[in-house]
Amino acid sequence: MDGFKEEKGRVLIRTNKLCELIEISDRTLTDWKRQGLTQHSRGWWDLQHVLKWRGEIYNGDSETSKSVNLQQKKLEAEVAFKESQTELARIKMDIAEGKYIEKEIVEAELTRFFLVFKKSAMMLPRKLIGFITGYLDPMELRKVEKQISELINDALNQMSVDGVYNAKKK
Repeated sequence: MDGFKEEKGRVLIRTNKLCELIEISDRTLTDWKRQGLTQHSRGWWDLQHVLKWRGEIYNGDSETSKSVNLQQKKLEAEVAFKESQTELARIKMDIAEGKYIEKEIVEAELTRFFLVFKKSAMMLPRKLIGFITGYLDPMELRKVEKQISELINDALNQMSVDGVYNAKKK
């Protein structure tokens, strides 16, 4: 076969046939050679050695396969590093553009909002009782007001607890 030969039990393949077989360019093969892939002789490559070096034939004891795995891990780490650098640059740009609010400002605004909300919610029982005053006697009105107050206090407690709220059983 043209482009192939056997020597000492090894299958040797010409550069152009190797590139065609594993679907790579001459440039890629040259880069692999710089990275440590050894050539059998000028224009000829040991097919099994190339495939081992690429990691397509698994040989766990092979230094070549370990080298390929390390190269792959290094490449993955570099990609992750570049992605995190890009994300950091985006966040810095967003901060410079004013897309983020300082933590202290947010805390102050939320504290003010929830104080006003709590005060308004705590006034609800009295206002509701004002609407039904003519329909119930004073003792019933106090019971209804107390029940509404307990419901509102329970709701406020649920909002203030971090995590799952467990109401007290009566």
